[in-house]
Amino acid sequence: MSPKGCIFDIRRYAIHDGPGIRLNVFFKGCPLHCQWCHNPEGQDPLPGLIFNQARCLGCGACKDHTLPDACPSGALETCGAWMDVNQVLLTAVREKIFFDRSGGGITCTGGEPLMQPEFLVNLLAACRENGIHTAVDTCLYAPETVLLQVIPHTSLFLADLKVMDPALHKQYTGADNALIHNNLRVVARSGVPFALRIPLIPGVNDTPAELAEMADFALELQRQGNLTAIHLLPYHDYGKEKKSRILRGRVPFQGDFSTPPEQQVKAILKDFHKKGLPAARGG
Repeated sequence: MSPKGCIFDIRRYAIHDGPGIRLNVFFKGCPLHCQWCHNPEGQDPLPGLIFNQARCLGCGACKDHTLPDACPSGALETCGAWMDVNQVLLTAVREKIFFDRSGGGITCTGGEPLMQPEFLVNLLAACRENGIHTAVDTCLYAPETVLLQVIPHTSLFLADLKVMDPALHKQYTGADNALIHNNLRVVARSGVPFALRIPLIPGVNDTPAELAEMADFALELQRQGNLTAIHLLPYHDYGKEKKSRILRGRVPFQGDFSTPPEQQVKAILKDFHKKGLPAARGG
């Protein structure tokens, strides 16, 4: 029997999160609680319920109900559904003509794909068997044994590097970063191409000390493996609006952060380039 995974979104024709035109598959559940999370609806591992005020008719049909089918306008939606590998694979195969023409493929993101290892490995393997490029967008907070199962079926890793200081990392994400850094070294040594994704959070990881440590660690990983890019991702507050829509499921805490000034972003990129690192804004 094909394993099932909890998926909260599938986006066709995506042009981020890997090369070319992609099918982005959003896995539900994440072991971290990042205060700047831009997909807070994906943190809880189980299906939840979200409310879209813009669609609400004010009819009151949902007053005594908790299921989306009570809402005639679709203002109430289930966030997350159990799908088997073949359901997702069928969608990917239908998009293969666009993947082949653009150098694209499927990206497993979330949430955190490594929280559902059996489903992830089977989906990646099935895609590879059908000639589809596979990318995994991950925080790498997972047992090394899980990562080693995933590596043989992955064409590209998009790996987060959030905060270097262990105490700060735990304060803002709820977990230590030693496991993450170890897994980054495992990915580098595997030879699989990988990109680092750095969320730029003012007041957290934009200090000279933090940025210097990140650059040094990136250089270490670059020497060990096939580092293709560093994506610098300036903070945005989209996650706050999405958090406000969660009616059922884990409602994560969102910190009070600001968007970094463009001049600062450009200065950081310039410094990374001077050190020989392939950094770019976004990605």
